[in-house]
Amino acid sequence: MITRRSLLSTAPAILKSQTGRPPNILFCISDDQSWIHAGAYGSRFVRTPAFDRVAREGVLFRNAFVSTPSCAPSRASVLTGQDFYRLGPASMNHTEWQRGTTTYVDALAARGYQTGFTGKGWAPGNWQVSGRGVSPCGPAFNKVTLRPPDPGISATDYAGNFAQFLQAKPADTPFCFWTGFVEPHRIFGRGAGRRGGGRPEQVAVPGFLPDTAEVRDDLLDYAHEIQWYDRQLDRMLDLLKQRGELDRTLVVVTADNGMAFPRAKGNLYEYGVHMPLAVRWGERVKGGRTVDDFVSFPDFAPTFLEACGLSRQASMTGRSLMPLLASANSGQIDPARDHAVFGIERHFPGSRPKGAGYPSRGIRTKDHLYIRNLTPDRNPVGDHPGPVWPEDDPVGGYGDSDGGPSKTELWKSRDQRAAMFAQAFGKRPAEELYDVRSDPFNQRNLAPSPLLGGLRTKLDAHLKRTGDPRITGNGAWLDAVMTKYPALSPEVNRAETKR
Repeated sequence: MITRRSLLSTAPAILKSQTGRPPNILFCISDDQSWIHAGAYGSRFVRTPAFDRVAREGVLFRNAFVSTPSCAPSRASVLTGQDFYRLGPASMNHTEWQRGTTTYVDALAARGYQTGFTGKGWAPGNWQVSGRGVSPCGPAFNKVTLRPPDPGISATDYAGNFAQFLQAKPADTPFCFWTGFVEPHRIFGRGAGRRGGGRPEQVAVPGFLPDTAEVRDDLLDYAHEIQWYDRQLDRMLDLLKQRGELDRTLVVVTADNGMAFPRAKGNLYEYGVHMPLAVRWGERVKGGRTVDDFVSFPDFAPTFLEACGLSRQASMTGRSLMPLLASANSGQIDPARDHAVFGIERHFPGSRPKGAGYPSRGIRTKDHLYIRNLTPDRNPVGDHPGPVWPEDDPVGGYGDSDGGPSKTELWKSRDQRAAMFAQAFGKRPAEELYDVRSDPFNQRNLAPSPLLGGLRTKLDAHLKRTGDPRITGNGAWLDAVMTKYPALSPEVNRAETKR
């Protein structure tokens, strides 16, 4: 059994970085944020000065993609360095951590790093059944709380808990800390965006949502939560600077999946899988750069291990980002990094009978997004149509799409916006192809097309190389996980909705 003592107290000597000093790792991940919603990417209605600082003083990645657009399996891919479908029960939300599955946090703890996390770690799911003594993210630091400024904000004082962690850490010990901002997970505080100074006329409404006052206000409330966690990030950066640790810390800021709106979170479309990513490491990484290479969440774990002088684990399917970080160049650095692969099995238990999911796989290149839906006969976002009331219900009808005002607006206007409603909630073909440059909201399916052949081949090559059960003939293994966890327990549901 892995215990805190075994992780922190009995570790062998730490390997030194190339500078002669072991780096710290600060990994910050928000909950349900699409890539475009940060100032560094040009957003006018979401202000993120702390994220922008990390990007300005480090590297801004333009093409970062999740392994899967669903909370727990996305986080598991980060922790293990593996494509989500390799992780058994952890390949889906609201299941459990599989016994014997190790993380980069475990590897660093075994080399003497102080580890810990605050906020949302690997969740929603049960890691205790795996026999671990602590979370896959390390020991929890969640005792410091604050009075939320509105009902949509978590009471967790992320920066306060980080300060407590740093104070408890021996002075000469490097650290590995995970900050899981719960924001901007729904439920939002209604009207918080306007009260915080947000202006509806500045909101950029994605083409797959109705451009109405209700949706603009919903997006402002979403932006308000991003801005809240960004202020916490700013405090954390200041803490490191005050302690003289900022430049020796590898700081990574990203999100676990896209925004909790229809056709985003839980979907393989652009607003579900494309993530913000900024990386800063003053001692080693030249700042002021923008990188166009495609990177994927399984790349984080081997990156952290290499940065700390450790070897990539044999189970990892990701590739270290260190060559990109060590480069002085911007643009495309590694020509082989020209695509990202992702997929999903099931987002929310209980959305379909017997826990069934909607398994899909996808590949994104510079110009195209190709999606393969393996069960096109099923409803992609669930089998329970109907009004989404109350509006703050985190599930409602079509359970794989989080409830909220925008989802309700689509339901109420389904007759007037039949095409938009069908794109969000209707059945989908076995194959989808989108030109991401001319169709950034993925609304004009080009399949069938001669372009499909090359994209199919490239997708299959990745899935075969990484052992996707759906392509190796073991898909029943993943179906069995769904059957074992057919519904959501009330306890997990309350924990997931955060409020």
